[in-house]
Amino acid sequence: MIFKNKGYKSFTHLLFSTTLLFFGLLGCSSNQPKSKPEFTTLTIGILSSSDYYEGLTDYLKREFGNKVQIIIDGGDKLSYEEARKRMINREWDISFTLSPMLSIAAKNNGYTHTGRMFPKNDPYYQAVLFTKADSPIKSISDLNETHTIALGDFNSVSSFYVASYDLYGKTLNVNMGHKSRKIKELVKSGQADLGAAPDSAVKDEKDLRIIHVSKDIPGSGVFLSPRLSKSDREIITKALLNAPKKIREDANYGQGEDYDYSNLIKISERTNEILRCSDFTKNPVNFYCASKPRENTEKASASDIVGKINGWTKRGDTETFKLVGENNQIYEVVIPSPIFNRIPNAPNPIALQGKIVRIIDVQPQKVGEITQINIAELSQFIVGQNSQFNKKESSQIAYTVKEIEDGDTIVVTDQSSKQTKIRFACIDTPEIPSSFTDNLSLDSRYKNQFLWGNKAKEKLQSLLKVGNQVKLKIVDTDRYGRKVAEVRLPDDTFLQELLLKDGLAMVYHEYLYNCTSPSVLEKAELEAKQKLLNIWSDSEFMAPWSWRSAFRVN
Repeated sequence: MIFKNKGYKSFTHLLFSTTLLFFGLLGCSSNQPKSKPEFTTLTIGILSSSDYYEGLTDYLKREFGNKVQIIIDGGDKLSYEEARKRMINREWDISFTLSPMLSIAAKNNGYTHTGRMFPKNDPYYQAVLFTKADSPIKSISDLNETHTIALGDFNSVSSFYVASYDLYGKTLNVNMGHKSRKIKELVKSGQADLGAAPDSAVKDEKDLRIIHVSKDIPGSGVFLSPRLSKSDREIITKALLNAPKKIREDANYGQGEDYDYSNLIKISERTNEILRCSDFTKNPVNFYCASKPRENTEKASASDIVGKINGWTKRGDTETFKLVGENNQIYEVVIPSPIFNRIPNAPNPIALQGKIVRIIDVQPQKVGEITQINIAELSQFIVGQNSQFNKKESSQIAYTVKEIEDGDTIVVTDQSSKQTKIRFACIDTPEIPSSFTDNLSLDSRYKNQFLWGNKAKEKLQSLLKVGNQVKLKIVDTDRYGRKVAEVRLPDDTFLQELLLKDGLAMVYHEYLYNCTSPSVLEKAELEAKQKLLNIWSDSEFMAPWSWRSAFRVN
């Protein structure tokens, strides 16, 4: 009995110790819970086929669960300029930049590096100039102004920046704005005598011949938006780098340090300086800058100035442009590089050549014989389409409100009873249900969007009644035929500003250049953000443009 009792006690002690150890280990693991993301949507920006990212999308859905919506935005038809604009607006949470110039743009706009693209490739590559295999052109020295070159757009390193650098001193006809695949097609079909592309796109093409190879170019990276919290960036980085090998290979990314882009930036700056006088809208194009006599300046006048960019130079950390205003008034516009890097519709200084811009709330100053405009804020320099500011602004005629459709759309009638649908300029309010099935949806993402959409509509209805008068400043017509306008009450109350201040609208940065008072709108939105009013207090809320991209296919 004593032996059995001792054995029983020993067994009980062992069982008790094991149980304590088990629950102790369980307790230790429970002290380190798996981090949960704060984000509810994750927009992945891409510049190649979405097919390559299907596996990554499914993987991230499994990793983050049903509460996080994964959105793929972009594709192989998206221009580099549009991609840059989306990073300026911080519409992409994860950016697969594809181009080193877009990597630089990402860094300039606060994005953080999280991995390299094409990790299997050499860390540096070359740009090439190429012709058809049977072309009489053997080298750059054979080129003249009768030849046509196919180039990429202004943000492409291999198919524009480096090519332009290497073509210094030449005069050629230019067919530009293409991806590498299209450039090869143009050369093969004889529509272009030569093309520019990365070496990897051409080296295995037997019917093409490389005639020039550039200096080394750093690769591109994967970047995370500054809108994400530090913990969310860590969670996403871990998920991306721990993805199965096949998924990472399909999406062409992997682990790796950020590249040193300093030499590429110097090349691009020199290229920009060489090409500051070139007009790429007219052929042939000079790949050099001819000296021009200094033009006389006239007395500066109004602070709201509209003019055409006609020259550029870089001075230290500033970009300096020549602006031709009304009556051929010449201005020197000085913009600090950190501000210029964030200006929408301005991919680089060269792209502004010939563009119409508006300078807002800046008083020109006389500096010797020069009339100088110093830009201190992003909102002071607005880039428009070539005809954007040539038209006289629509006068603020009184219209009668006939219907309020949603938070940013109304129907009005003029004095002849003609009906016009008006889309509020420069803001975007949450969506409202547009069908019977919308109203029946149990999806929380639909419910959340419609909740705030209805609140925005109710707010507008409290400010504006059917039969009231409004003043419109029509600035554009959208793709649905609606007139886009700044909308004010007879006492000049700016309705867009009130909706933003109440946290029921967002500034639509992509179209902010349409508005005459962009700084007013941005200030109103910032106030609502800081006070966490309405949509800014809701972590589940999805920006209207992101929601439409995800759920409104048409």
